[in-house]
Amino acid sequence: MTETQRDVVDVLTADHREFDRIFTELEALRGQTGPDALTRKRELVDEVTIGLVKHSVAEETQVYPRVEKQVDKEEAEHSKEEHAEAEETMKRLERMDAGDPEFDGAVAELIREIRHHVEHEESRMFIELRATFTREQLVEMADKVESIKKIAPTRAHPMTPNEPGVRLAVGPVASLLDHLRDAVSGRGRSSD
Repeated sequence: MTETQRDVVDVLTADHREFDRIFTELEALRGQTGPDALTRKRELVDEVTIGLVKHSVAEETQVYPRVEKQVDKEEAEHSKEEHAEAEETMKRLERMDAGDPEFDGAVAELIREIRHHVEHEESRMFIELRATFTREQLVEMADKVESIKKIAPTRAHPMTPNEPGVRLAVGPVASLLDHLRDAVSGRGRSSD
């Protein structure tokens, strides 16, 4: 292992920064109704949803079980509850057209939910992870998180329990179906 390898906190924090970059662009588009703006809003919501779902599944299967066992069970449960709330919002957004009068409000709700969750994780859980686990363990967790993100679903599945065993069992099937739907619809291939 080299010291330049990213640990799990680095990986998850990088995801958080990317989500916030997308949120900032979405906030700048709030209230805009021209065809280009609506197309870009939809692309950004799809992009952030794909990233959030992959991130959440990776956390729920590779990080939260370790937090639950070795750090703080209530903290892990709280984070899973926040994921469940955000999944409901993402599912609502998936069903909406960007021109829907309620779309911007649902986007703002998702941004609030995720920013709150990120602040909680970065101010508490990530500090506790680094205090509890060795550098090697944190790098190993990062590798597992990255592996799970590659095969995780790309759409919110709020009816799937946020438990690692269920996510690992259902994840590959949901992921395959999500990827097929994405390929047919072109979802996730934004024209940057």
